[in-house]
Amino acid sequence: MILHNGITLRQLIKGSAGFICIVMAWIFLLELVDKITPMALFSNSSPPVTMLGLAVAFFLGFKNTSAYGRWVEARKVWGDLVNASRDWGNTIGNLVQTDGTPIDPEIRRELLERHIAWVNMLVFQLRQPNTNGRSRRPWMFGHKPVSDKTALHQDPECWRTSQLEIDLPRLEGKSNQAAFLLFLQGERLSKLAQAGRIDPYWHVALTNRLARLADDQGQSERIKNTPFPRQVAEVGRIFSYIFIFMLPLAFNDERSITIGLELPLIQSVLLDWLVFAPVGALVCWIFFVTERVSASMEDPFEGDVTDVPISAICRMIEIDLRQMTACGAIPHAAEPIDKTLL
Repeated sequence: MILHNGITLRQLIKGSAGFICIVMAWIFLLELVDKITPMALFSNSSPPVTMLGLAVAFFLGFKNTSAYGRWVEARKVWGDLVNASRDWGNTIGNLVQTDGTPIDPEIRRELLERHIAWVNMLVFQLRQPNTNGRSRRPWMFGHKPVSDKTALHQDPECWRTSQLEIDLPRLEGKSNQAAFLLFLQGERLSKLAQAGRIDPYWHVALTNRLARLADDQGQSERIKNTPFPRQVAEVGRIFSYIFIFMLPLAFNDERSITIGLELPLIQSVLLDWLVFAPVGALVCWIFFVTERVSASMEDPFEGDVTDVPISAICRMIEIDLRQMTACGAIPHAAEPIDKTLL
């Protein structure tokens, strides 16, 4: 997630400098062709280009709204996961046995550490490359990918170090290890209830909390494994490039500042180009950036700089739970990298 002041005009231009150069060259080529041809090849092109621009603008608006809704939904799911985790920490921290005495500290530590391990495992699974979605872009709004500067929960060691030693052998070979950790939590609670360590009320209450966590995991996996509709994404991108390709034609009717002047061909072309190319390139660039904005929000868990910062949220959950229960060393909060929170 790009933080405040993380995007500047300079970065936007830097991230799209190649596109701007191509558009400027295309406008120059059209101006040159228009000057050297005896017939007005591009005359009366404004009406169709205008109609196309309106259609593309409406479609991009729909695409942006859909992509942003997907990003917001992912953030809401993780907001609920934060609340559910705090509820879990509060409940485990105040859990009592059937005789009214506090639960064994080792049991409390086990239930808490396994929950932290589950959050780390879930983030790791969500960060894995998705073959169903789009390919990651090398640049996004002037920001390079920062996966080379942090594990981003993409290295298996980032979750192995958070697991309980007793759980590691049972996790081997499981296709959904995060879901299996929730099963281990439920299994542990059942054993405590069978041994009479916790009464049935606490067992049911804690099981219901596990169900809420499983629901949050399922919603996250639904967003992760259901790619943004490619027909919407690709058609929007193609329509944008068609409009960008045709937009310079609409300026042909206005290129008349050299009419009546006795100027060499190249000088006439350059003069008209210097007057109209910046305006045409600006309009094309706006449509280009608008399409990129929607593309940046299509897959909110891939680890791009514009995604939901689930690694930072995971660290925040761990800090909150350890401060609540005084269990284990409290880590430092996640720090922004290049004005992005991951």
